[in-house]
Amino acid sequence: MWKMNKDKKRLVESFDVEYNALSKALKMNLVLDEAAIRLVIQTTAKDIKSPEEVQAQVIELLERSIHLNLPDVRRQGPHGKTWNHVE
Repeated sequence: MWKMNKDKKRLVESFDVEYNALSKALKMNLVLDEAAIRLVIQTTAKDIKSPEEVQAQVIELLERSIHLNLPDVRRQGPHGKTWNHVE
C-alpha cells in the first residue's frame, strides 16, 4: 500500500500488521534497534532500566504524537473542520 523510503533508515519498524474489522483495531509488532531505544530513553527524565519501561515510554510518545498531530483551528487544512476526519 505505502512505499517506504529505502534510503532513510527508520527508527521504528513494524511487522505483522493485522486489522480486526469486528473490533476496529489495528495490531502490529514494533521493532526498535539499540539506537532507537537510546533515543527513546533520552526523551524522559525517568531512569529507565527495563524493557517494560521502554515500552511504556514508546506508548507515551506515540500517544503524544497522535494528539500533537490532530488538526485544530490553526491547522485545519484545505477542507476546514472535515480535514482527515474519520468516523
